[in-house]
Amino acid sequence: MKIIAAFEKTKELSYTSHLDVQRTLQRAFRRADLPLAFSKGFNPHPKLSFATALATGYTSAGEWLEVELDGEITPEAFLSRVNAALPVGMRFVSAFVAGDSFGTLSKMLVAAKYLVTLYTDAPVTFEEIDAAVKAIMDSDEVIVEKKTKSGIKPANIRPEILEAEAVSASDRTAVVAVAGVLTAAGGLRAETFARAMFERLNLVGRFTAHRTSLCFTGSDRLPTLR
Repeated sequence: MKIIAAFEKTKELSYTSHLDVQRTLQRAFRRADLPLAFSKGFNPHPKLSFATALATGYTSAGEWLEVELDGEITPEAFLSRVNAALPVGMRFVSAFVAGDSFGTLSKMLVAAKYLVTLYTDAPVTFEEIDAAVKAIMDSDEVIVEKKTKSGIKPANIRPEILEAEAVSASDRTAVVAVAGVLTAAGGLRAETFARAMFERLNLVGRFTAHRTSLCFTGSDRLPTLR
């Protein structure tokens, strides 16, 4: 059987890499005595895959994975047993059993939503944040320096930005909600969106990112963009 499940990753584990998240979950599954299914071959490993990786330093309210089991378990038992084995900073929030025809999460993934918090070197108003967001959304091009496999190059990230809205601003802190394209081939990074905001505000600073949702197509059991 295949379990599809969502977990949250909070600030206690925000700097845990995706590889270490995988290792943490595998250890938790074993401690929870789940009947894991393993791959064949010289070095068998649990049949566990993620919709996508979460960048190191980000937090999230809902990262999705699929795990195959060689036995039966209810979603309720899965949540209870695994959560009891997880460290502080990680917790499963939902789970369901998927049939053989369900498909794979990575192929169904289309977008992600974030709350990006900007910490600026000078005070900003909500009106300034709102104007910068609207300037980005009204532009045909939003050029930022983007890290690629061949080095850092200028790139137009505007096609990757689906929605953006100013949420709040107080003194030197501002929050923006943004939804961006995200597929197995890549998509919008909160880091590049934050850089575009700093450029339009003509300010410098740092940012944090919280992924509020992954968005999928093809199933009413998964979060969608709308």
